[in-house]
Amino acid sequence: MDDGDLVAIAKTMAPFVRECVTDAVGKTLISAELAEQLAAAVRLLHESPPIAERKEPPQSTAPRVTRIERDDEGNLALIYEQSKPHQHD
Repeated sequence: MDDGDLVAIAKTMAPFVRECVTDAVGKTLISAELAEQLAAAVRLLHESPPIAERKEPPQSTAPRVTRIERDDEGNLALIYEQSKPHQHD
């Protein structure tokens, strides 16, 4: 599943979830505390920013751990992947 699939699912699910929560609040007798929590959830869903599709894949800037070794004192030491210099065309 790629980002496009996830965006499509999110765009179709968000309105459905909003509708379900709104209908549940209107049709069900619930406690005042639960009604407050549901109202807050409905506000949050309505205030959520639009779901946007990424134009580029996310870039990881953190080095990748390639192995874990023990140091001279017996502590675990993380060994990171060597960074590769950027090649210019």
